[in-house]
Amino acid sequence: MVDSLAGNARRSYWDEWASITCPTLAVLGQSGIISPEECGEMLQQRPETVALSLPGAGHDLHLEQPDTLLDALERFLGDTFEPPGPHR
Repeated sequence: MVDSLAGNARRSYWDEWASITCPTLAVLGQSGIISPEECGEMLQQRPETVALSLPGAGHDLHLEQPDTLLDALERFLGDTFEPPGPHR
């Protein structure tokens, strides 16, 4: 696990980030490991991204505030994708 995390710290994922074409929600913990400057660069590169910062959360916001994260995901998905209509 240490080796895989070390690899992530040495590699940049900007090319992959730039290639995403679907609607994207970036949920960040207010005191997470991604700096405000890096978040700003992410949003500048893909301004259509919806960004949300969770106050009081760190990098593991899915463990720290799972209900808040679930609510944010449900709202984003509900606003982004309309349910299919009746089949004819």
